[in-house]
Amino acid sequence: MSKKQSNRKRAASLCSRATGMTYSRCLESAMNGHITPLRPVPDANSPEQRRFEARIAHTLAYTLRDRQLDSAVLGVQGVRLQGEQLTLRLHPIMARRIVADLLPVFDVAYGGLRGVPGLRIRYRAGEWSLVDVRSSARVHLEGFDLRPGPKLPAVERGLTPVWRDVPDRLSRIERDEIVSWETGSECRRTTDARDLLFSRILRRPLLVNRAGTSHGWVNTYSHHDHDIVFEWCCGAEAEELADALRVSGIENRIETIDFRASFDCEPHAERIDMGDASIVLRCLNASWCRGDDWAGPAAIARSNLRRYQ
Repeated sequence: MSKKQSNRKRAASLCSRATGMTYSRCLESAMNGHITPLRPVPDANSPEQRRFEARIAHTLAYTLRDRQLDSAVLGVQGVRLQGEQLTLRLHPIMARRIVADLLPVFDVAYGGLRGVPGLRIRYRAGEWSLVDVRSSARVHLEGFDLRPGPKLPAVERGLTPVWRDVPDRLSRIERDEIVSWETGSECRRTTDARDLLFSRILRRPLLVNRAGTSHGWVNTYSHHDHDIVFEWCCGAEAEELADALRVSGIENRIETIDFRASFDCEPHAERIDMGDASIVLRCLNASWCRGDDWAGPAAIARSNLRRYQ
């Protein structure tokens, strides 16, 4: 076997294990020069597409918390990548709630916007897509079907569906939220690096989903706009998962992006850093979830399931 052929097969294997695409499709991408062993998962090319995908990943981490089903962390079971086009294969039971959580809604009690500013949903040629009304960015959906259109689950008083009231343009409150995300605070200048990192997490669901293999769920959250935390009780070691993400090329640099951090941060084996942004991985190695006679995992799964019914 030639070195070139071996490299293509390695790239295809890494791509398939990270994305869930078939090995043959990934090998075709390698043959066409779209992926390499160092970059086995294609990136979103435009800043707008990376930013849109990053907001989706960050929002889902905050809203889903510890209520995933069947190890579908962030509700995604796999992706399909064709050029810059990203298709998410959503968990079929979680899909409706996931889309509802992403659609921008003004919450009076919360005092602000929930969801992704500028995100709208479109149906065309038999396919649902999430689109950004201010750019060409879009994410296609697989495993989601809702006609004539999505509805907020258990619509409550004090919730204003911005996505429905302003379907083709940004509302004022959305513009304010976008400015906050894109500029960051004065000490944070690497928002482009953050968007690339979070976009890459969304494009590697099978690696992230390893965290939930023991009991089917992971606790996801964020402290601020520049981190996503994945926390689970037992099973996959955090350092091993971080290593797998690094092998998938998640830390690769792009010449057009400034990766300098605005403050010093000690490297950590269980954290992926890019500029000022971080993916934090935590395996608690908890004792309370061990033992065949403990009914907790089944009870948690039933409780999580009720959220989507």
